[in-house]
Parts: sequence; structure tokens; C-alpha cells
Amino acid sequence: MNKSPEISDLSIVTITYNNPLCFTKTYQSLSEFRYRGGKHIIVNGGLSITDLILDDCLLIEEDDLGIYDALNKGIKLVKTQYFMLIHSGDVLAADLKVLKELLSKMDHKQLDILLNDCTIEYKKFTRLMSSRRWKPWMFKLGAQPPHPPIIYQTKSLLNLTYDIKHPVIADFKYLEQLFDSCIKYDSSDNIIVRMSSGG
Repeated sequence: MNKSPEISDLSIVTITYNNPLCFTKTYQSLSEFRYRGGKHIIVNGGLSITDLILDDCLLIEEDDLGIYDALNKGIKLVKTQYFMLIHSGDVLAADLKVLKELLSKMDHKQLDILLNDCTIEYKKFTRLMSSRRWKPWMFKLGAQPPHPPIIYQTKSLLNLTYDIKHPVIADFKYLEQLFDSCIKYDSSDNIIVRMSSGG
């Protein structure tokens, strides 16, 4: 009988560039995740942040060609069975029990990706980004599922990278290619990422 996935089977990739206050908020939201064995990979293309972190993550500091180049670098460093992306300024909203349940769902159903929900927080209101009603045919309408809260099975993305020639729509193209490869997916209504407005 296969062992159920643990938090240690999940990596979270965070990219940052010259926004220490936003990065600190993200880093602190993942303290329990790291303490419980989760792998945190940080790719920094700006001024050094070594004084903001402890020795509980993998930090890469070097120049890059933008957000999608940084994401490619971070994903290449993933050694765990699953990973997700939480950008600088965004925070983990789900507790670790929920994360573990989602990983178990992926393992049980042999999913390549699991779509989840997130929120975007503005000054006066919060917007819910839900994946429940999204379907792959909606790519043709220019609609993609909320990508920040997606959990990926690492082996399903070994040959896929963000195209850095498309600095605005690379995330759309990335998911479109993934679904074109006939991956197996499912959705949940769990809010697992809280995003800051403004990008």
C-alpha cells in the first residue's frame, strides 16, 4: 500500500525582485510549512535578501531575464513529487492539514494538476478567483484557471517551461500547453493562496 504524501513531498517556489516588505510577508506565511518539512525555493533577481531569511530554504540569487525566467529556474530546482508557486507579496492561506489532504487527493486520483481557489485583496474588497466552473475549452475564450493556487505533479511538467519571449501571456501559454498534452486534472473549492493586488 502506497504511503500518503506528506508536506515534505511539496515544494513551494517563490520569486522576488527588490520588494523586501512583500517578500517578508510571503516568507513568514510559509514558516510552519518549512518547519514541517516543506521545501521552500526562493529565486531572487534583485538586491540580496540573505538578511531576511533563516537557514530553512534554498535561496538562489542571480540576475535573470524576468519573472518567467526566474520561474523556470525555480521549477528546475524542485526535487519533490509536487510543487506550487507563491509569488512575493502573496501568502499561503490554507493550513497544512488542508494541503496534505489535497496532496492525498492528487495521489489517490493520480492527478497531474489540481486546480484550487485564491483571493485577490484590494484596499476595500476581496475578490474570489474560483476554478470550479472553469473548463479547458475556455482557453479559446482567453480564460484560464486561477494559476497561483495550482498544485502540480512535478514529473508531469518535466518537458514544459515558460516561454520568456512572451512576457505578458507566458503563464497562459504554459497552462494551455499543459492541458493540450491531455493531463489529468481535478478542481477543489479550497482557497489556498491570498494574493495582493497590483501584481
